[in-house]
Amino acid sequence: MTTATHLAQLQSAFQSYLIDSEKGAAFTANVVNDPKVGAEKRLSIYFDAYRYRIIEALAAAYPKLKLLVGDDLFEQIARTYIADHPSTYQNIRWYGSHMRSHLLGFLPEHPIAAEMAAFEWAISLAFDAEDVPELKLQDLVEVPPQDWVGLSFTFQPAIQVIRLRWNVIPIWNALNMEETPPALEQDSCYTSWLIWRKDLNPQFRSMSEMEVIALNMAKSAATFAEVCTSLEGEVSGEKAMATAAQFLAGWLEEGMISKSIVANA
Repeated sequence: MTTATHLAQLQSAFQSYLIDSEKGAAFTANVVNDPKVGAEKRLSIYFDAYRYRIIEALAAAYPKLKLLVGDDLFEQIARTYIADHPSTYQNIRWYGSHMRSHLLGFLPEHPIAAEMAAFEWAISLAFDAEDVPELKLQDLVEVPPQDWVGLSFTFQPAIQVIRLRWNVIPIWNALNMEETPPALEQDSCYTSWLIWRKDLNPQFRSMSEMEVIALNMAKSAATFAEVCTSLEGEVSGEKAMATAAQFLAGWLEEGMISKSIVANA
C-alpha cells in the first residue's frame, strides 16, 4: 500500500467517525492514546467542533428561525438535522436545503417553524441566483402589435413562489427590525408569496392566485396569448387580456423578466 493510499483511507475513516462516531469507531485505533489526553478525548474535540461548525452554518442560513424558536430548541433542531442528513456537499452553503421537511417531522406541532425555514431558504436562494440581464418596458416598444400573440418571456432564475398559511412574513419583518413579533396566526387558506431579486436584493410580496396561474404559464414559455386564454376561466376575455397586461407590466417593473422571444422570429 502506498503512503498516498494509506493517507486517503485514514482521511475517509476520520470523516466517517466525524459523521457517526459509532459506525466510525474503528478509527480510534489510529489515534495515540496518550495518558494525559486519551484518544477518545482527542477525537471528541474534533467530533464536537464539526457539529458546532455546522450548527453555526445553519444559524447563518436560518437566523429568523433561530430567533423564533430560541437558542436551545434551535440547537436541538440542528443536531437532529445533522444526524438525519449527513452532509454530502463540498460547499456548506447548500447544507440546509432539507430544513423545511426536517421541521415538519421534528416539530409537527409547530408548522410555522417549517414555513419560516421555507421562506428563509427561498430568500437565500434568490440572493445567490445567477445574475441575468433585465428586460425593460421600453425594450418591448419596438415589438409590432401582430407579434404580441406569439410573444413569450424568459424570467430571472431568482424567482420562486411559496405558499404560506401562517403569519410568517409579519413575524420575519418584526424580527428583522429587532421588534417584538406579533402573535402566531393561521389563515383559513394558503397565501402565495412571490420572491425575486431586484438591484441585488431579495424582494417578496403576496400575489393573487390569478397571477400565480399567469406566472407559472409564462415561466413555462407560454405565449402572451396563451396566458390571456388561461385567465379567461377566471374573468371575461377582454378583462383577461387587460389583467395579463397588468401582470406583465408589474413583472417588467420589478425586473423579473430577462428577455422576450417572438415566435418564428
